[in-house]
Amino acid sequence: MTDSGKKRLRAIVVGAGVGGTSTAARLAHAGFDVEVYEKNDFSGGRCSLIHHEGYRFDQGPSLLLLPPLFHKLYHDLGTTLEDHLELIQCHPNYVIHYHDGEQVVLSSDRAQLGAEVEKWDGPGGARRLEGFLEEAAVHCGLSYDLVLSKTFPSLLSLLRPSFLLNVIALHPFGSLWGRCARYFKTDRMRRAFSFGSMYLGSSPFDSPGTYSLLQWTETCEGIWYPKGGFHQVVQSLVNIAQSRGATFHLSSPVASVNYDSSGRATGITLADGETREADVVVVNADLVWAHNNLFVKDGEGAREMDNGAGKGEGKGRMEPKELLNPKLARRLLEKPHSCSSISFYWAMDRQIPSLNAHNIFLAEDYKESFDDIFKRKSMPREPSFYVNVPSRIDPSAAPQDKDSIVVLVPVGHLLPDQGKIRTFTNGAATPDGDSQDWDALVERARHQVIETMQTRLGIKGLRDMIAWEGVNTPETWKDKFNLTHGSILGITHDFFNVLAFRQQSRHPTVRGAYFVGASAHPGTGVPIAIAGSRLCTEAILSDLAIPLPESYAGKPPSPKSALDIPHPRPLLYRAEDLIWRLHPYVIGSLMALTLAFVWAYCTGRLATTHTSPSPHTLDSQYLYFPVLKTISPLALPGVATVMFLIVVLVTLS
Repeated sequence: MTDSGKKRLRAIVVGAGVGGTSTAARLAHAGFDVEVYEKNDFSGGRCSLIHHEGYRFDQGPSLLLLPPLFHKLYHDLGTTLEDHLELIQCHPNYVIHYHDGEQVVLSSDRAQLGAEVEKWDGPGGARRLEGFLEEAAVHCGLSYDLVLSKTFPSLLSLLRPSFLLNVIALHPFGSLWGRCARYFKTDRMRRAFSFGSMYLGSSPFDSPGTYSLLQWTETCEGIWYPKGGFHQVVQSLVNIAQSRGATFHLSSPVASVNYDSSGRATGITLADGETREADVVVVNADLVWAHNNLFVKDGEGAREMDNGAGKGEGKGRMEPKELLNPKLARRLLEKPHSCSSISFYWAMDRQIPSLNAHNIFLAEDYKESFDDIFKRKSMPREPSFYVNVPSRIDPSAAPQDKDSIVVLVPVGHLLPDQGKIRTFTNGAATPDGDSQDWDALVERARHQVIETMQTRLGIKGLRDMIAWEGVNTPETWKDKFNLTHGSILGITHDFFNVLAFRQQSRHPTVRGAYFVGASAHPGTGVPIAIAGSRLCTEAILSDLAIPLPESYAGKPPSPKSALDIPHPRPLLYRAEDLIWRLHPYVIGSLMALTLAFVWAYCTGRLATTHTSPSPHTLDSQYLYFPVLKTISPLALPGVATVMFLIVVLVTLS
């Protein structure tokens, strides 16, 4: 913490999303004077609420995953999660509805889940499920230790021994679908355990296999819901920050981040032209939008913004001033972005008993549906979609005997330089023309959702049960939250857009300016943004030579009796662990040595026994090893090395 006798350092946070509010709380806890400026009249960004006559809807996230990251956040702030939130565990986790009328129920009850997998995947399904979860647990544990708690400031960071020795075990080069296909026999189960990539805004056919960690946390750590809505997480952080002196300014859009001639951030300029000074500026606005709007040449001041930044009034765009780093800004704009969505918020005039808290409706042509979204950047001809009923888990979300329903239909993000998505009318193979009738597109999505739900749930008249409707489209996501291309989850998470390939907390050229949020390392999603807030705070404190607050130190639980005292593992078991870790390399070495021995034996025998061998005699020497006839002796080291690597990779995977 800063010394009480010294002047407190000032920090400004641009944006009150979950990353911004958690960073504001951390900095306030570390002794900074913190001010937060938010363009909207509410906090939370996408993690906010919509209210209508007693109905409550989560505008964005609707389930809490990776709970250890939340517990760690509150511990870092010198408190506990239980002091601020009441979490309700969801049972079951999901009900998945397929086109053939069948349903699969995913649960955190391992016995129940094992029986469900066995039912659909045949004998041995439960055992294969355990193998999948064991691998996913490795992905999750390594991600906690090596990714979510570490920065990757350069490509050399990828060569850290701790990361390099475990990178194969993370399966970053295979797909999530591929990992599911390794363990499950049927497409039904492969789809059930791969759709979660939608939470990253990515296709399971493109997402790295590492993200099976989502299935592990859902199954083994549970799916939770904060009573009162997901915004309770943000509000608790606002309350903690304010209790430590932080100030929040809503309806206060920022025009630019200011810096001096030495390249150090000095504060911000608001859209109304007023300036605010600070020692540190943290940007929680969309990272790509920030580089293309907030960082201008010579720290020039305010200008009228696009994307409705002028207090959400959608003012026209004035001639922009020169960007600080136009090449970087353009490169970020061109990076692949996650999908957008058409989201419906329905106030129902009755309850829909056939819906659970979390429901997934999967398209019959599963892969084609994702390809429409992520490869063609279009509205899927047949969508897979998610239906959340918060009133099923928290009755306060709707009036008595009624339901609040949120429907999320993933669609392609807006095309750069065009501001529209591709559409295919009546399943056509070629996209439609230039017109973009959003009312018609929303109606098309609404019709597809209602027809699918009615067919698979066996109900009629669903449209007539909707007493009120709210809608978000790619355009409203872009305008409301300054999301580049209307992408709801920022830059994608393929291998070459994560780790050292992703923007880190520090601004690349402006000292004292930092980033936190979906498109910054470590990535998107509420728990990941929370992990990013710690990395951002650690970077700030390190740059200012301020020690971390004492509360950041992890303390092991105190034993209550002799039964709780941990004992060292016997040497025998530690040796067993070492052998198990080394066995791929041992097998690979033995295979390589065997090949070398065979080569040496054959070529050596030929050289010593046949000075001038006839073609017939030469051929006889290769009778049992004909492949050696075609390989030069000089290739032996290369062949042996390749054999070694193949065996190691196959064994580890």
